[in-house]
Amino acid sequence: MRTTEERSFPDAMAFYHQDGLPAAWKQAMRFAGKEERLATMPDIVAARLETKPGDLPWETYFTTLTAEYCGDSKQGNRILIVAHGVGPMSTLEGIQKAYSWEYRDKDRSRRGGRITQQEFLDLESGKYGEVSVIDLVSYCRRYKYPFIQTLRSSEAMTDPVLKARFGLQAEDYVRVHTAAARLWHRKQAGIDPENKYGLPNYDQFLDRRRSQHVRDGAKNSDPSIITVGDAANCCYFFGFDHGFREIEEGHAIAHLISTGGLCHLHHEGNESLVLNVSCHEWWNGVRLVGIQAGGSIRSGLHEGPDAYNLLRKHWRDLLVPVKKQGEVGFRGLVQIGEQWFTQYPKQGERMDTWEPEYVVTSIQKIGKPLLFRTTSSGSRVFFKFGVNEVKASTPPNANAYFFCGEPRSDGCDHDVCEVQFYRIEVDATQRMMRSNQLAHDFERMMVLLAQDAA
Repeated sequence: MRTTEERSFPDAMAFYHQDGLPAAWKQAMRFAGKEERLATMPDIVAARLETKPGDLPWETYFTTLTAEYCGDSKQGNRILIVAHGVGPMSTLEGIQKAYSWEYRDKDRSRRGGRITQQEFLDLESGKYGEVSVIDLVSYCRRYKYPFIQTLRSSEAMTDPVLKARFGLQAEDYVRVHTAAARLWHRKQAGIDPENKYGLPNYDQFLDRRRSQHVRDGAKNSDPSIITVGDAANCCYFFGFDHGFREIEEGHAIAHLISTGGLCHLHHEGNESLVLNVSCHEWWNGVRLVGIQAGGSIRSGLHEGPDAYNLLRKHWRDLLVPVKKQGEVGFRGLVQIGEQWFTQYPKQGERMDTWEPEYVVTSIQKIGKPLLFRTTSSGSRVFFKFGVNEVKASTPPNANAYFFCGEPRSDGCDHDVCEVQFYRIEVDATQRMMRSNQLAHDFERMMVLLAQDAA
């Protein structure tokens, strides 16, 4: 096995963490090394221009070290300031300080991040380094619905906020995305979606749909390609009838900038291949990219570690001894490939954990599948129940269960699902490491990634 020091990865790697931005930040920085550089939005644009739609940089979301600030200029005008890797939100401490405006508010009435007005003025003056400044009044006059509507290629090519966020290669990006969108529209023109719900006048809908895709797939078409958004919970502008958001005295609005993957968007009676670029809200998922010293994201971007998948692929390497063995008891089962495991137990009426714990050494079906009905009201979204509910209908000699059907409503405000019971034996001398534990073990995940790359 190669050590982490001997591993060979691209210069850039993405890091998502279920515990949020600080955990993802620390792992991305650890990968980046001494210079500790995280990707800005221009880096993500560069990665996309080195690849093609369908590849990783185009098909997932990223939060970047590009920050955007909204406030009043020295002259009293409402402006936006975009800064790539410099400024108050260029460090983890600065990011947490800005977003603490929201997440430390016990009344839950604050939205978005904030910096001080003095920091905003320092940004405007260039104290932190080079930034882009956009007059927000003139920008909002460009569009009927600024920060909401989907821009066509011609609009994106000259959009000041998009150019500030994307950097020097913004126009190159628009050209590449436009070409990809035209090709996508031509393919869609040859597809007639099935009328699954028996909608009336469906032939007329198909004709309109086909006509739109033919039009937007033409050689010199102007397809809709991008949404330049603000923060949904802290919008900059309410419309000219209502004006700009009032900003608390002595503060300016502050967010990191995120981008989604390409998506098939239905909007205003049309369909388009669209990218969203907007402000990161604190509760959103975070995927940061670390770039190693002297490296470039252009040389490749690794998707990074996924503890859930690594655990299932390398489960034999992730078994740990059990110091004090006890009775395993009645358990739910989960299967990885051909191997069965008991699940880590849950507490109360909730979904099963589906996390593998003990290796099943023998397994025998007991009877045929039965229809299980929850005793509590169904959630309509999540299949929740107590283990004792299942245990109550267990046949003799069974000590494990596995839901083998799809949960559904019974029409009387409860959920039902087919369940198969088993008699099992397990190896209780060792158990699987939990995925959350692995997610915090940077070195172990890097070793497993190196095994996969070998």
